[in-house]
Amino acid sequence: MSSKFFAYSGYDNDVTRKLWPIAIISFDTNTLLNIYKMTPDARNQFLSVLQTFKERLWMPYQVGKEFYSNRRFVIESELKSLQNAKLYFKKNLETLATGIEKSAIRFRAQLATDLQKELIDLNERISIMIDRCPDKIYRKEYFDGPALKAEDPISKELFEIYSDKIGDGFNPEEILEIYEEGEKRYNLSIPPGFEDAVNKEDFRKYGDLVIWKELIKRAKEVAKPIIFITDDAKPDWWERNYEFKRPHPELLDEFYRRSGQYVQIYTYNEFIDQASVLIKDFPETAKAVEEIKAINEEDRDRIREQVEIFTPKPGDIYNIIESSYDHKVIPVLLIDELDNGSFYAFPITSRRDTVTINFPTINCAGKLAAVLIDRKIFVHSKNIRAFYDRIDQQQLLKVLGNTHN
Repeated sequence: MSSKFFAYSGYDNDVTRKLWPIAIISFDTNTLLNIYKMTPDARNQFLSVLQTFKERLWMPYQVGKEFYSNRRFVIESELKSLQNAKLYFKKNLETLATGIEKSAIRFRAQLATDLQKELIDLNERISIMIDRCPDKIYRKEYFDGPALKAEDPISKELFEIYSDKIGDGFNPEEILEIYEEGEKRYNLSIPPGFEDAVNKEDFRKYGDLVIWKELIKRAKEVAKPIIFITDDAKPDWWERNYEFKRPHPELLDEFYRRSGQYVQIYTYNEFIDQASVLIKDFPETAKAVEEIKAINEEDRDRIREQVEIFTPKPGDIYNIIESSYDHKVIPVLLIDELDNGSFYAFPITSRRDTVTINFPTINCAGKLAAVLIDRKIFVHSKNIRAFYDRIDQQQLLKVLGNTHN
């Protein structure tokens, strides 16, 4: 009887041992995009792991599509990382300097002067150290002028390893059916992907579900289990109980019922831990493991900061729930703060057509977005869901200027 509930009781060791030698190995988009954030040594270790499993690798079409869609944003973020670090230290040192001016230290003139001089010297030394640090990636290898090259050294090496081991995806009719199913699943918080209903607009919120459907289809076609590696930490992939974490049981159960095969879900570091034990002569991975751990912690910290630190203000772009009935989520640009944390806002859209072309545009999360200034709405703070992006005061004034024109 208990074997029917393996998804909830957990796989036994026999299942794991039988699964590993034959399973298809599939990586999620986020884990593959992490290669752009690694130093060359760690990146080579990561690619060596892929080479080890080359014959068993398989990439869902949706993963490849998301990889190329998000590649530019990740590359540009890495190119800006050292500049952002310099700004971070400068901002914090300026805060310390302001603290000296406002604290009781200001009454001790010599001490205040000496401390201010030390802070100026420290800022200069930090800037010099950052300027001397070599970049992990070089712009000319990725961009031809302002245009991103169709292929870069990292994507080229990655897809040479995968070769033709990439899925064909679904036809448009099948995709629409998955989207329709996703709407029902997300309303009931059925994994995977329901967390993305809050943070993403349009069809993108169904990306995880499309990947999941592709994995099930592949396992059924080739009659083999799947090992899926993702560094997505959201609860629509994992079940957490205090410090204990495991793949969401509903996923394991659905996968087996639909494909007749097992699926095992790991983070990258969990996958390496298991592979190191079960596979002879497994390549060196310490550097890659260390850096991916740091990358994931940095991503979690950034998300935490967005939730805890960002106080909504004019110029911010947030996803909001437009309707409490169907939980429809849209992004809006906050334009005017009212009492009790409420705002006036303009909806925005990345759709470009003959209608939206007449509206003012802004850069939002690396994409061009139209601000629908004819649809001013009232936003209550309780309907604000997730920070999306922020535009500067000059851009905001330009948008508001369009409403007067």
